[in-house]
Amino acid sequence: MQPGPDDLLVRFQAGDAAAFDQLVSEMGPRLKGYFLRQGAQNATAEDLTQLVFVRVFQARQRYKSSGRLDAYLLRIAHNLWIDSRRRKRFLTGGDDLPDAVDSSPGPAEEAVAGDRASVLRAALGRLPVETRELLELAVLQRLPYQEVSEILDIPVGTVKSRVYYSLRKLRDKLAVLEPEADQDGTSSGSLS
Repeated sequence: MQPGPDDLLVRFQAGDAAAFDQLVSEMGPRLKGYFLRQGAQNATAEDLTQLVFVRVFQARQRYKSSGRLDAYLLRIAHNLWIDSRRRKRFLTGGDDLPDAVDSSPGPAEEAVAGDRASVLRAALGRLPVETRELLELAVLQRLPYQEVSEILDIPVGTVKSRVYYSLRKLRDKLAVLEPEADQDGTSSGSLS
């Protein structure tokens, strides 16, 4: 989603009501996935995704197309995620507790327990929140490092080095978990 004539919010500002619907249908699943990968439960992820679009709608007249639209939406999502975690910490009186009460795997989770994607999700879930969010934006959302830097409010060089070292640590953790890895550390499903 690049700025310009295809920017859905610019079209919406100009009176194209269908552009906002298109924005919701295109970015809704991506934003929900962002919240889920940050650790939110499904209902919380849906609520936060809806809040992103409420904020966008409320600020539609102030929007200036100066960068990528997806980065703009992910910045709002990032801020909402931080706010929700703060609020949860305040309400629970301390530690940031997970949304889930029952952490035992259900039938669907047991069915995919051996799945590589499940192993990767578990490894990502064990990373510190800051690292997980950095990898989410830079690797999974494929945002340019400059935009990740702006969203997380850290220097671009810090983004580059943290992504590099985080991916290296993740590869090392996954190599231990992946028995079919070759001697040189490569396998058919390595993170390259």
